[in-house]
Amino acid sequence: MFDSLGCMNEQEMWQLGDEELLAALVDGEATLRRAYGYQLELVGELLARNLTAVQGYRSPAHLLRDLVRLSRAEAERRVTHAEAVTAVHPVTGPALPPPLPVAAEAVSAGAIGAEHVEIIRRTMKDLPPQLDPQDRDVVERTLVEAACELDPVAVGRLGRTLLARLDQDGRPPADTPPRPVGNELRWATRGDGEMVFKGRLDAEGAALLTTVLSPLAKPRPAANGVPDPRTQAERQGDALVDALRLAAGSGDLPSEGGERPNVVVTMPLETLREQLTPALLGDTALIPPWMARRLACDCGVIPAVLGSSGEPLDLGRKTRTVSTALRRALVLRDHGCAFPSCTIPARWTDGHHIQHWADGGFTSLENMVLLCGVHHDLIHHSAWTIHMGGDGLPEFIPPRFVDPQQRPRRNPVHPTVPAPTGDP
Repeated sequence: MFDSLGCMNEQEMWQLGDEELLAALVDGEATLRRAYGYQLELVGELLARNLTAVQGYRSPAHLLRDLVRLSRAEAERRVTHAEAVTAVHPVTGPALPPPLPVAAEAVSAGAIGAEHVEIIRRTMKDLPPQLDPQDRDVVERTLVEAACELDPVAVGRLGRTLLARLDQDGRPPADTPPRPVGNELRWATRGDGEMVFKGRLDAEGAALLTTVLSPLAKPRPAANGVPDPRTQAERQGDALVDALRLAAGSGDLPSEGGERPNVVVTMPLETLREQLTPALLGDTALIPPWMARRLACDCGVIPAVLGSSGEPLDLGRKTRTVSTALRRALVLRDHGCAFPSCTIPARWTDGHHIQHWADGGFTSLENMVLLCGVHHDLIHHSAWTIHMGGDGLPEFIPPRFVDPQQRPRRNPVHPTVPAPTGDP
């Protein structure tokens, strides 16, 4: 009467009595909820194995979007729920219980669904930090028991009532007088070259920042019409990097040390080819070789001959890997980022070598494609590949876990023209 998934055969449903039909609806919902719990366990294992980085994606939600065709909001919700109701895997030591252990048991049993989990998670997140751990456990158990009896809206109302009782005074006001608002920026650079910063802008600076970043931080339509998987914070961070690239390439910035602003990467040619050792970014930061190859796609190269002790014996002249004429031809052909469904215009893209020049690839129109920063990173350290179609237009081959048939994809967003014969 039921299949392997616990679902009733369609041809037998008409034979059910009214009570049997209602009972089947309840059983079916429990099956869906257990399946959701199983999916969260799988996402939790994905997080524990750090498959996001292994497969070349910036975030777990981005990977889920391509893998199972979820919207950005749903992918982010599943990652958040998995973090709440699955075991925590520290770098060292055994796995720890999930942050919401009572809710985790209810999800596994099929007693509560995704909406219940979201209400419980939000309520627990809003509890006052000074609350005793035992009281937090009581609140979680109260909410889960209610979720087994009530719909999510009612559980949400109960959660707000509990919060009001436990935190009647709200957050205490600050004792220090307010300081005058000024422009401040502080940052710290980590050993791998990443930067953490915080700051504050006055009203004029804030308006300027939002004006510049707002158009750059718009969500991008992704492949197959699925919304941009990046969070708002990620979009704004990418927008800041894009704005810095535009400023660095404008030619209007003042010089420092006799030069226009440059991002300097120092490495032996063998490092670029073999990708075995880190490269030096700036003065002190070491970056992985794949990042060095990504930066070397469209850059200025200064050859240097070093002595046995590393002293420079001879410096060559700086040359661009992508000439102005070739850049114009790429813009004429691709009109913007060529990755499927990306809407980023050409002025915010880099020229990417399909076969890297360090590996013998030519800096030519048929070996290059325009990519935005997000998709340039994805191509350099994921299983996505690129080749040129018979008409001279770039085609993107997805990994097998995205499309088992690996059917070529193109970007229909930008108007493209076939590449002319010969190099510009």
